[in-house]
Amino acid sequence: MVRPHRDPLRFGFTLIEFLVAAGILGILVAILIPYVLNAREMSRRTECRGRLGQIGIALAQYARDQGPNAPLPQTVYDPAHHPAGYVAYTGPDEPHPFAKNSAVKPNDITASLWLLVRCGYVKDTAVFICPSTDDQPDVLPSGADAAQRRGNFRSPENLSYSYASPFTDALDFAFSNDRLPHEFAVMADKNPGFDCDGTKVLGPRRDAPPFQLAKGNSPNHGGAGQNVLHPSGDVSFETTPYCGVSQDNIYTAVAPHRLHAEHPPLDAPGYLGHDIGAAYNYDTYLVPTARDTAP
Repeated sequence: MVRPHRDPLRFGFTLIEFLVAAGILGILVAILIPYVLNAREMSRRTECRGRLGQIGIALAQYARDQGPNAPLPQTVYDPAHHPAGYVAYTGPDEPHPFAKNSAVKPNDITASLWLLVRCGYVKDTAVFICPSTDDQPDVLPSGADAAQRRGNFRSPENLSYSYASPFTDALDFAFSNDRLPHEFAVMADKNPGFDCDGTKVLGPRRDAPPFQLAKGNSPNHGGAGQNVLHPSGDVSFETTPYCGVSQDNIYTAVAPHRLHAEHPPLDAPGYLGHDIGAAYNYDTYLVPTARDTAP
């Protein structure tokens, strides 16, 4: 029996048909990939918001246990030698951060946050990691008193967030949830750090175009914005760093020195440096920055 001849043009793909199908598939992939990536980032952003909310609860519990109008956690402040300014990541293996000659230096902003771990208000150090970053949780040594045997985060890769620096000689600066206005930023995704001329920031102004303004946002979410923790415990996602009290830039100080004005002008990008702090009572200055390194 003679088998019927199969025409390849009728029973298979021609080269042209294959190229058309591949082109359609490529278009679909190009459409779907940004959607999938955006959905993944939105999920991570939501998880980041939840982690800041957990830290907010821990901060409130810490302050409540200290008494009425108690300040939020802070380590030793040196108003005589360092009335304004901060250090970070000093003395990670120091078991006595408040002792004289402690390896944890005065005005250490990250050791201030670590008090939440030392005092048991935060059990899992992963809460300090934004899931949109490549940061990794700090690993505690074994033992029931592991947290008490440490005085600080070990490296910048163990902390994705910045904390409002309480180390300032600003008049009437009250670092307490009970005395801060709702717009004040207690914490947020990590300060990006900026190019500086001395201490003056060369970052974007408040009225800069959106693409320029994004350069002033935290790097955690690709410059799209930052999750911000408020004194009430609420967390909001802000698309501009000018989201503090009276649209203050939360990542900079209004001035490099103490101001006496109750409501100073807030149009300039601000100032950034290890030797400055909040310039007036409602000035938010979130540190450390993404450029800070361990000593």
